[in-house]
Amino acid sequence: MEVVIVQLTQKEKLYLQDTLSHEKVSVTKCNFYAGQVQDPQIANMLRNLATRGQHHIDTITNLLSQAGIQPPSY
Repeated sequence: MEVVIVQLTQKEKLYLQDTLSHEKVSVTKCNFYAGQVQDPQIANMLRNLATRGQHHIDTITNLLSQAGIQPPSY
């Protein structure tokens, strides 16, 4: 397996860290509201959004890791 080192500017690092934070908030809220709503279709939609957000989190975390940056834990 080839190791790829990603070079990010300071601005890109800060942007990715900020985006990661927003995605985590979004996933938390979607999961919370999915458990609160009565309509199963809306609950399912919110769970799907949370799953997509988690994929975004995984991708951003991976990019930061490849750049040698420890993603912040919230």
